[in-house]
Order: sequence, then structure tokens, then C-alpha cells
Amino acid sequence: MSVDVLRRDFRVLELKNYGTERKPSYTIKMELEASVRETPDEMHHIFTRTGLISRETIPFEAVNFRGSARGDAPFYAAKILHEGVEREYKVIARELGGFKALSYEPVVIPEEMRLLHPASFHRAGVKVLSFEMHNYKPHFALFISSKRYESFDLWVHSEEEGGKTSLRALFAEAGMREKKPPCVWYLRRLSVFGSDLEEEAREFLKFNRDKASEQK
Repeated sequence: MSVDVLRRDFRVLELKNYGTERKPSYTIKMELEASVRETPDEMHHIFTRTGLISRETIPFEAVNFRGSARGDAPFYAAKILHEGVEREYKVIARELGGFKALSYEPVVIPEEMRLLHPASFHRAGVKVLSFEMHNYKPHFALFISSKRYESFDLWVHSEEEGGKTSLRALFAEAGMREKKPPCVWYLRRLSVFGSDLEEEAREFLKFNRDKASEQK
């Protein structure tokens, strides 16, 4: 499964060891930017088929992750064309609390579409005009929050000219014991641009030193 890529840029934004040489703690952040011929609706369907758009990333039941570190980003937001009417659709996180870790209840807006998951949009005849996704997954150890986290963000929208679609994705992971690709689960489901992003990230990290964050 691949797309018609017009432009693509994949790079390291941050690579820094916040630990020690003996006990490393890497924070690694990478960015993917691309311009493709496919429409946002077609990209939405492609990412549904790869599993990126699923209940794993856009939950419909309580989970222990949210959209962003500050909690202000939705799991998912889109402009859609539904039954001939353009409208906005969102899945946001409502904090439920918790003992060992906070949990979050997904809330669908508008409420009357609460039973329609984005993974079912294509089958239901819903056209996606633009969309974004956000996952922030903190890690916990011994019942307390650690410095480890995994963060993924994606924005897809039509460009103003030329009938093209722009895509931007951010992959960040902290508290890693070795230099390796961040957010591997997400990288694998975005590998539709003519290459294996996980392997490409691995090669980038071989030649990038910890000063990458200073050169940003």
C-alpha cells in the first residue's frame, strides 16, 4: 500500500540523552512532512486500512492515555461531509481520575454521532475534508508517573493550490534506554510513502549525535 508522493521530508528534531553514559535516558523526536496527490478522504481511508485510524488510537472506551501532555488536544478532530452537510467531528478526553494512573473517557462531539467511529466513516459514506490525531501515552512505574512517555501527532489537510494534500506527523518518545526509532507502532502504520519509516529512522539515528536538539 503506497501513495503518490510529490514531496517528502523526514528528519530528526531532537536527540538528547538526559541521563548518563552508563544509564542513558534518550528523548527522541522526529518529524515527517509530505505532499501527496491523494485527497484527505483517501488518506483517511488508507490510514484506516493500515490500522492507524482505529480504536487503538481513537478510543471509544476509557483508556489511560490522552491527546496531549497538557490535555488540551483531542484524540481526533475532523471536518466532514455527512449527509450533505459539512460539520465538525471530535473525540476528546474527559478525565476520570484514578489511583495508579489517570484514566480518560472519550467523548464524541456531536453527541448524536457517538456511535459512529472514524474507522467506519468510509463504509458509512462520510467524506473527510481534513483531520488530525493526537496520542500522548505517559508511562508509570511503582504507581507513580515516570519521565517516560510516547507522543504522536498527525495533521492532514488540502493545500490551497494545486489539488494536493499536506501531511505533517510528529513522533516523540522520552526515557529510552537506547537510540532507536520512537513510536514504532505509529511509524509502521504510516509507512505508505515508498519506504519503511522505522528502518529509515534507524538509519538517521545512526548518523545523528546528541547535538541534534541544539541544532534545531
